[in-house]
Amino acid sequence: MPKILPEDVQQYIRNLIPPRDELLSFMEKTAAEKVVPIVEPEVAQLLYWLALSHKCSRVLEIGTGIGYSTLWLAKAVIPVGGKITTIEINKPRYDTACENFRRAGLVENIELIFGDAREILFDLSGPYDLIFLDAAKGKYLEFLEKCVDILQPGGILAAEDVFMRGMVISGEIDKRRNKTAVSRLKDYLERIIQHPQLETTIIPMGDGIALSLKKQNEINNRSVTGR
Repeated sequence: MPKILPEDVQQYIRNLIPPRDELLSFMEKTAAEKVVPIVEPEVAQLLYWLALSHKCSRVLEIGTGIGYSTLWLAKAVIPVGGKITTIEINKPRYDTACENFRRAGLVENIELIFGDAREILFDLSGPYDLIFLDAAKGKYLEFLEKCVDILQPGGILAAEDVFMRGMVISGEIDKRRNKTAVSRLKDYLERIIQHPQLETTIIPMGDGIALSLKKQNEINNRSVTGR
């Protein structure tokens, strides 16, 4: 599958990111050596910038992985007294994330939940200032309405890997089992673009990230009444 951005452009952007601390650098190295999926550093910095610029204090992450993106978000959220709730279904990655949060000294600030987001998410009430969706790609559409419901007006829903290694764009599916996920991702993108409660933009960074802003109540009211 073709890269979303030319490699020289991606590398140039990445080189502009300030040096990461020892733990984040270690996680990047470990992920590369063990082929563990984490968000690209430029995507992580975007998440940090979003949380920082919107003064987010309540963040939900669906798909912790080893906690790399969680720690980037924590840099913006924890200094203002905020908290992150994050969900992970994979036990080895959950255990690794626990250890990384312990090493970062943020166990008290990050609520890490082990389990299936298809069950856990629907028991959460929010509201959240930012929701980062980085779970199984075929589940994004299933999670969408609940995410919108528990998102604070003016809050952001960020969905990662929406191009799914370029397959959403090219239509070239590498494995039969990915066909359904690609189809559902296309449906997700169409839905968030047309969603009456969201304003959405799609950024060709990493493997594609969709950013949706939940409209303020007064905007929703004007759209309903036609004023």
